[in-house]
Amino acid sequence: MLKTVFVPVVLAGLLTACTATKEVSSTDKLSSAEKKAAEQMAIKKAIESRKYVIRADKIQPSGGLPVDLVPRHNFIIINGELASVSLAYLGRSFGVRQITGINFNGRTGKYQMKSNEAKGTYDIYVEVLRDNDKFDLYLTLGTEGYCSFSINNSYIETMRYSGTIEPLAEKPVRAKATGTKM
Repeated sequence: MLKTVFVPVVLAGLLTACTATKEVSSTDKLSSAEKKAAEQMAIKKAIESRKYVIRADKIQPSGGLPVDLVPRHNFIIINGELASVSLAYLGRSFGVRQITGINFNGRTGKYQMKSNEAKGTYDIYVEVLRDNDKFDLYLTLGTEGYCSFSINNSYIETMRYSGTIEPLAEKPVRAKATGTKM
């Protein structure tokens, strides 16, 4: 008697456990889709508010093969009207000195943005001014997190880059110390 009651109870328990596991895995898939949608919305908001970081992982010299870059050392930061650029350079320079890198901080002049909702991309032209220099940035930013861009100046050959885009991290607000000692 105990055996006939015990076997169906164990089978029912296993069936319930398997069903619960299947439901959890389907909610995990749903949550990853929700996470992806939230990331896309965050990137879209960052692009539209002009607060984003582009990390370049490849450079395409004109007439050459792509070269891998270290993304943490090759970036463009757009923070409102401020721009910070640090990029490797592999082209010709049209000045007195050889240029091996593009590093400067400046202000954005013109900022023209066109969105393509069907593709989920933004085509952006940014004019960055530094002292008497002007750099032209042509950006194609995708809400999926990928981008391609080129930079142009009268002293350098136009270079093409590709990489990723992410929202500019806000600085955390730190609590002030009260000055009390223990």
